[in-house]
Amino acid sequence: IGTGPAGQRAAIQAAKLGRRVAIVERRAVVGGVCINTGTIPSKTLRETSLMLSGWRSRRLFGVDLSLRREATVSDFMRHEKQVTASERQRAESRLDQHGVTRFRGTACFEDPHTVRIVGDRAADSRIRGEKILIATGSSPLRPAVFPFEDDRVHDSNEILDLKALPKKLAVIGGGVIGSEYAGTFAALGAEVHLIDGRDVLMPFLDSEISRALTDAMTANGVRFHWNQKVVRCDASRAGDVVLTMDSGAGLACDGVLVCAGRRSNTETLNLAAAGSTPGQR
Repeated sequence: IGTGPAGQRAAIQAAKLGRRVAIVERRAVVGGVCINTGTIPSKTLRETSLMLSGWRSRRLFGVDLSLRREATVSDFMRHEKQVTASERQRAESRLDQHGVTRFRGTACFEDPHTVRIVGDRAADSRIRGEKILIATGSSPLRPAVFPFEDDRVHDSNEILDLKALPKKLAVIGGGVIGSEYAGTFAALGAEVHLIDGRDVLMPFLDSEISRALTDAMTANGVRFHWNQKVVRCDASRAGDVVLTMDSGAGLACDGVLVCAGRRSNTETLNLAAAGSTPGQR
């Protein structure tokens, strides 16, 4: 269940071992977060930002280049769309090559060996398996304080559907995803503010690496707000979104990216029927 990296590789390996294999995907496209909204898109956007902004040339020539004025958000996103489309095609081809049967729809357990697929070919299907692998991945957490229905407030999936590049971006969360996008938009010339409730960037890293990364991001214009938590996000007016932090400090910006962690995509699986109890996230 799930066509991200884990699901793909498990399906192909099982097929190589002579098993009959079916794979279920609820999206219209294969690849999961890795191909569609996470790893590959974010790395492609990073490289695009460095190219469009001339960032790599700045120190070489001693000239502070900025993003071409005529460049649009469609220029920024075009290469990402091309790369993800190509990767999806490759993933589909590999599954087909190994004889993996693909189902489109939402999987739901009926018992430990039976899965009902809702939405495939406009009718429910049922498939049975000796072994069933749950590889459904995760989605961004969406804290209630942020009005995600507003076009200026994004999670890490929605940021790929930008209609305009923000001039001043607040990134909530200094983990892997928040740090990566903060660096990307800083390279494009946006004023980037990174807000985190801790006092260190990505504390799971070696402390020396974390400090070096923080120094490099600071040198590239990222402004850090440590030990701060956003308690209010006011997007009720045209123009800037106003953030209020638990210290009482305020920040106005025209874009907000919330990277507050992730939770497993298990809500539709009916795991109780499979004899499994999920944790809170």
